Amino acid sequence: MKVISVAHNADILVDTYQFHESVKKQVVSKLREGVPTIHRDLTNVKATVHTTYNWEPKNIVFRNLKAYIREEINRHYKPGFIGEATRETLEEANFWLNVYEKDDYAQDHHHWPFHYSFAYFVECDKDHPPLVFTDNGYEVPPVEGTYVAFPAYLKHSVAKNTLDKVRITLSGNFNCIHP
Repeated sequence: MKVISVAHNADILVDTYQFHESVKKQVVSKLREGVPTIHRDLTNVKATVHTTYNWEPKNIVFRNLKAYIREEINRHYKPGFIGEATRETLEEANFWLNVYEKDDYAQDHHHWPFHYSFAYFVECDKDHPPLVFTDNGYEVPPVEGTYVAFPAYLKHSVAKNTLDKVRITLSGNFNCIHP
């Protein structure tokens, strides 16, 4: 048997969200109130704070952010459109917050069996480590208000935070639902 490894040829969407300040304000407010967390041993994200996976489902600011990213994924990827008379719809599967303090990182991982994933930079510094897609080495530098959407099978990671400043991100997944 011959095994050939190939790098994934997939589009990664990178853009900014115009209502970033309201998102950041909500995140900071929720962190002050205290957030439900999961232990870092139960996830690939080795962050000081990793909220539960169904974080803040009724918060209108976060719902608007997720709806915007979902529509951008729909517009670009057109899930279920190839050869289908009807398109599949994207449904939010989960959503969570990560706070990376010094020495925190994210192991190389993917989000399969979900279909699409995203990361959103809430608070960061230009010297924080980038989001790295490990199959091809593509790096997305951390810029506040920027989201990155991608097929969930793409492996990605974040190197150790060497700064004394926190790096805060929101992440989530979407699934295609056949009508």
